Amino acid sequence: MEELVLESREAQRQSEACAKSLEERMQEEIKRQVQLALSALKKGELEPAANISPPGQLKSSCASTELPAGQDDATQHFPVDDVTEPLTPCELHIPRGNATVMVATGVVSRIDCTKTPRIHNSVIPAGYAAVSVDRVQKEYIDLALEIEGGDGEKMLGQAEKAFIVWRKRYIIVPGLPPPPPKVPQQRCRSNEVIEIVFSLIFYWLVK
Repeated sequence: MEELVLESREAQRQSEACAKSLEERMQEEIKRQVQLALSALKKGELEPAANISPPGQLKSSCASTELPAGQDDATQHFPVDDVTEPLTPCELHIPRGNATVMVATGVVSRIDCTKTPRIHNSVIPAGYAAVSVDRVQKEYIDLALEIEGGDGEKMLGQAEKAFIVWRKRYIIVPGLPPPPPKVPQQRCRSNEVIEIVFSLIFYWLVK
């Protein structure tokens, strides 16, 4: 009987030692993750964000020409701003991945910076320009215009031989330098790291 008692106590001692060792390892891992989180916060570690939205409440002539939040085209200079001749040939593009794709061709004229730009008796939003659409690519004729044309055009295909507004960034003038690249919005990873730490703590508690 005494031998069984001793064996039971030994088994209990080993179990307690094992549990204590596991607890110590978990505490060390939690400390390590917390240190990583603090280090990330101090370094301001960043990664690209997926969220994008158009600036303000104004939208471009194309549903796909939205820019990352925080990027204000109204304060930037684009190649179309350097056009000096009337009826200068241009291409209308929309973003596609890390590049752009042409959806129509047209013409653009010199932008008079001394006057408030207007189209169809309406003020043209900053960061946009008036263009005359010549020909729309067949696969984009049903592309919705977010700012209707002067005669109520709602689709890009309906705007052929008509004036509409287009985001300056995506007005490509052959022979002029391309517009500056888009700057992706950044966000901090601290929340993600902290979530990992709390997950480890919760795992340890339930164990």
